[in-house]
Amino acid sequence: MGAHKGYYGAYAIERGARAILSFEPESANVELLERAAATYRARGAAWDVRRVAVGAEKGDAELHVMGGSWGHALHPPEKFAQYEVGTQRVPVAAMADVLAEAGFLVPDGAPLVVKINVEGEECAIVLETPARSWERVTELFVETHPWAACTAADLAEHLAPAGLSPAPSAMAQVLRLRRRGAGGTGSRTAPS
Repeated sequence: MGAHKGYYGAYAIERGARAILSFEPESANVELLERAAATYRARGAAWDVRRVAVGAEKGDAELHVMGGSWGHALHPPEKFAQYEVGTQRVPVAAMADVLAEAGFLVPDGAPLVVKINVEGEECAIVLETPARSWERVTELFVETHPWAACTAADLAEHLAPAGLSPAPSAMAQVLRLRRRGAGGTGSRTAPS
């Protein structure tokens, strides 16, 4: 979620991911993301790109587009208004539906890694999606933002019943959660 231009997807494929499902709502980013994915698909990779935001519930929303390609947000802080260059109406997929689809696509026993970088929407996405929806996730990376309505501890507490617990992260702003007993990759955190 918040796939930007495909850096995380490329990183994952280069490290053995079998399939990538990318969600990015901003049109210029999606164009570049799709070009990156097409390059990997030409080499046989399974990489699906969706021009959609992810939220707690399905619907549509206004995306605030910023001058920097990384800062687009559904609910930016007021201080971001000076950087806003426009808006785009975007579809929103419910996180529970996204997780169900991803779990269906991944063979039983294969790891399911989720990366969320959604410019402050992490609280609504995680906390308003039932913990049981996250039970198939092996590892989760959530970039946290200082203007978000919750803390990393709140997110971790909500996901504990799903069997996910905090793991070392190489980046202070990235909450890393792993399934108990899952194989380790050390404290390396994939790029956000």
